[in-house]
Amino acid sequence: MQWCVLLLLLGLVKFGVGQNCRGEKPRLRDCDKVCDDSGTCKIRAALLLPKNTTYDACLAAVGPALDLAMQDPVIQNAFPPWLTVEWMKYDVTDCDAAYAVISAIDAYNDCAHVFFGPSCDFALEMNGTEQKIHASKICV
Repeated sequence: MQWCVLLLLLGLVKFGVGQNCRGEKPRLRDCDKVCDDSGTCKIRAALLLPKNTTYDACLAAVGPALDLAMQDPVIQNAFPPWLTVEWMKYDVTDCDAAYAVISAIDAYNDCAHVFFGPSCDFALEMNGTEQKIHASKICV
């Protein structure tokens, strides 16, 4: 009986610690911090929109508008001088919910801090669910 308990404990220690459901090694995410050790602070914002210009809210229309808005002195003065915003743009192919989730996961893996989009109803619903899982912010 004692041997069975000992073998069970050894099995739990050997196989149960540090593994996820797919058997992959856990990835360390040191990019979640907004500020690095040198005091440089950067917010990574993900823009999730379709490239297809038949949609009113597409990357070709919204991306340049956001870039232009970030150059405005009023917007620049809203942020502290030591903080920068990096826009990362992701294509949500034809507003498809599956591509929206893939784009959001790609943005999360690229260390996005905040998500803008997608603007499509079904894609937004799927992304909201996915963002809840990763405890990230989503803005529409």
